[in-house]
Amino acid sequence: MGVLTNLMLLSNVKIINKLSNFKSIFIKAGIIASLTAYWGVILVGTFITFN
Repeated sequence: MGVLTNLMLLSNVKIINKLSNFKSIFIKAGIIASLTAYWGVILVGTFITFN
């Protein structure tokens, strides 16, 4: 019984670690996408203004 409980706790920790890893990947991807869009708008606006 103790081994099974210990195994279940380990699997729960692994699932939590995977979820937090996916969360951090999505946060980083969101930051990169928003910065890319931000600088894209700045560059397109600059080029339109100069033309």
